[in-house]
Amino acid sequence: MTGVVFSIERYALQDGPGIRTLVFLKGCPLNCQWCANPESQSCAPEILYFQNRCASCGRCIANCPQGAIKVDDEFGLITDPDRCMLCGLCVDACYYGARELSGEEMEVCDVMNIIERDKMFYDATQGGVTLSGGEPLLQTAFVRELTRECKERGIHTAIETTLFADKEIVKRALEYIDLVFVDVKHFDPYKHAEFTGVRNELIINNIEMIDNLGKQFIIRIPFIPGVNDDDETQKQIYQWASRLRNLKWIEVLPYHRLGMTKYRGLGRMYPLADVKPVSKQSLTYLKDLGAQIGVDVRIGAH
Repeated sequence: MTGVVFSIERYALQDGPGIRTLVFLKGCPLNCQWCANPESQSCAPEILYFQNRCASCGRCIANCPQGAIKVDDEFGLITDPDRCMLCGLCVDACYYGARELSGEEMEVCDVMNIIERDKMFYDATQGGVTLSGGEPLLQTAFVRELTRECKERGIHTAIETTLFADKEIVKRALEYIDLVFVDVKHFDPYKHAEFTGVRNELIINNIEMIDNLGKQFIIRIPFIPGVNDDDETQKQIYQWASRLRNLKWIEVLPYHRLGMTKYRGLGRMYPLADVKPVSKQSLTYLKDLGAQIGVDVRIGAH
């Protein structure tokens, strides 16, 4: 069983209890304008370019057998995805680490070998593994097999998901998951579609379904100026969430622009480049707003 993985991060302290290993899977059905990992959106591997590391030596161009690298006045030495064969020769040729192959097909056993290296830390801190993306539910069979292997070894499992999937896919994917992180980006289906490309009814219905199934979950709200930063939108989400029995808490995530260089590295403009980041301190009032409604609201890190 294989999956397309674009990063594995060890010793993580976010995205679940204790010390964790984060496994990032490629592919996402949403197109959020503030996405911090645009390299996660495509299901296929792709070349990511970091212009700030590039010395413009031309070795990548010289070593590309497909002639897929072009000089772009705006973005630098960008790879044409239609011509690129993903051989990785340009990555190997770069002395400066300015090119990365984002995404590789990995066997469940190979990912487990990495996960198991830190079993002693999971046990000592009540940590475990968190699957993220992208949207892991696009690789349901891989998620199911990997988390089954984790549970057989007594490793806590969590997943970060949009829950934008058929309910039967959701049930299968979450069978061996202990904790679900799910984003609620907006409560209005039209606004949700405007900023993410999809309506939210399926997401809301699936959250209510996993609540009825007794699955523990945390709702995350990315706090985006001009999108969902008004009190009325926040109240709508809190009031709906207050009826959910297995919700642990709501975590509001302040907007940041840490993914801007990745957009450039894919030859794309960042849609919210003019929107200023939001500080964690400026959102503390939302905890009081949640308390008035009867939900535990916490402010997360960037």
